[in-house]
Amino acid sequence: LSRQPDFVGPSPGAGVEVMALQITDDYGLVLAAAGAIGMTQLFLGGGVMGLRKKFFKDNRAFLSKPEVEAMAEKHKKAFGGDMNDMGYPDMGCGLYAQQLDYEQWVELNNAQRAHYNMVESSGPVLACMLATGLRFPKVCGSFGFMFALARFLYAQGYKSKKGADGRMVGAVLGAVASLGLFGTSLVTGGLIFAQRK
Repeated sequence: LSRQPDFVGPSPGAGVEVMALQITDDYGLVLAAAGAIGMTQLFLGGGVMGLRKKFFKDNRAFLSKPEVEAMAEKHKKAFGGDMNDMGYPDMGCGLYAQQLDYEQWVELNNAQRAHYNMVESSGPVLACMLATGLRFPKVCGSFGFMFALARFLYAQGYKSKKGADGRMVGAVLGAVASLGLFGTSLVTGGLIFAQRK
């Protein structure tokens, strides 16, 4: 980021200073990392959808349970149509999921939680990476790729037989990447603020 000496405003001399953004070719690394984060998030969401299809839509044992048949009737009566065959609006802890076998319930919730955690954490990470990457593209792009890898490892560990205990490698790596981006953002903000007149 460089300061541009020109002033803009409704009248000359209004005192509003413009900052020119200089985007270097290295910023491509930041954009590629943003794409990797997005693709990782889609991949994790697809894994949850696969489990929903397996446990709700294609699960004859689930569909033939008297409790599920009763819910289907209640749904039809209340809303005039069939209940969603992928288990929505249940997010893993509702009426539909209560009818799953325990192992299926844990597997669905672990996958769901891994995906949610990425959704919850990726907003601030992407914001810091895209903005601060204008000043430090190689650092921020590297942290972004580290975050994407960390979220993948986090999810794979969470979905393993270890459950929540299996996510620790990804959690630590993700924390390093997130804190690196947040710290770089603080430094960049300080540098820009210090340049004011």
